[in-house]
Amino acid sequence: MLQAFYTGLSGMVSFQKNLDTVSNNIANMNTPGYRGSESFYKSLSFGNGENGGQSYGTQISGLGYRFAAGDIRQTGNATDLAIAGNGFFTLMQDGELFFTRAGQFSFNENGVLVDKTSGASVAAFDEQGKLVELDISQQRVLQPEATSKIDFTGNLSSDQASHNIAGVKVFNSLGEEIEVTVSFTKHDTQAGGWNVTITDADNKELGKGEIRFSADGAPTDGFSKLSFSVSDSRGGSNSIELNFGSGFGMATSVSTGTTSTIRADVKDGSAISELQRLSFDSTGTLVLNYSNGEERKHNTLALSDFSNKEALTLVEGSLFKAQSDDGRTTAKAGEAGIGSVAAESLELSNVDLSKEFADMIIIQRGYQASSRMLNVANQMLEQLYESTRGR
Repeated sequence: MLQAFYTGLSGMVSFQKNLDTVSNNIANMNTPGYRGSESFYKSLSFGNGENGGQSYGTQISGLGYRFAAGDIRQTGNATDLAIAGNGFFTLMQDGELFFTRAGQFSFNENGVLVDKTSGASVAAFDEQGKLVELDISQQRVLQPEATSKIDFTGNLSSDQASHNIAGVKVFNSLGEEIEVTVSFTKHDTQAGGWNVTITDADNKELGKGEIRFSADGAPTDGFSKLSFSVSDSRGGSNSIELNFGSGFGMATSVSTGTTSTIRADVKDGSAISELQRLSFDSTGTLVLNYSNGEERKHNTLALSDFSNKEALTLVEGSLFKAQSDDGRTTAKAGEAGIGSVAAESLELSNVDLSKEFADMIIIQRGYQASSRMLNVANQMLEQLYESTRGR
């Protein structure tokens, strides 16, 4: 009879702990990346007789986690990320690796992508395939690049005596923009020859030379290139090559009346450019867009997956830790069975509210039944006391 008290009490305690688990699931139903948990029961056995021990009561033996994917919701934030498919984001902190499905990230003041809740750094692959922090501190500004080459395409009409290409924008070694004019004047004595003069906006001559075209209109070898120099505000200078090509692939000079179609194509050079926008593609590669219109790709996120997810241990919030590296695969999105990255999105909790309500009903009934057991055992004990008093 006394054992019934302990058995009923163990049931009440276990159902109470299970209710704690369910209530935690419901409380986190809107927490990004949260994995719903389950309470595992086991019976309490005593004795080791010929027929084995006898079960008297129950207890919670531990928790398990549901790793089914949650719904993905768009947020519009560039550093909010979700995984469509298998895998976890890999985080680094104090020399240890952690794993999460909650992609609430942001760049800190040092330019490192971190998890907003734990502060752990988000891992990525560098060019050598090693795990590193995703750091953009050196990518916030692009250093200036001097112009080194201008290609010319189209036709310079042999019927014209002169032709100008104005407003050609080039950059010096400090990234300062210089607008130049390329002037063509037909040679008086050399057939197919043109004198070329390059001047700046103040009509200052920067360079000059001669180009020649053969009778068929193609540039003549040895006379298809020339160069000029531009200076910067600190006294430095850099040379720029004018390239008219060879054969009929670029510039030509044939009779087309008074219309020339030749144009200048500046191949390189830029001013100091600031980072204006960043985004992630489906492979988890960080794409950087700058004020000069240039787009560059940075490092790629390192995602991890496990052959046995049940071995993961919840550290805090939505952060898991692996007991060992056995069965862990770390790769880029889309490789080794790992899903793709959904940019500007977050994965919601995988808690199923209808299941939690059903579990609550079962827990409530179990708790009531266990408490009823205590009530009955108490009545029987009172009856026993009354009997011993001779009533």
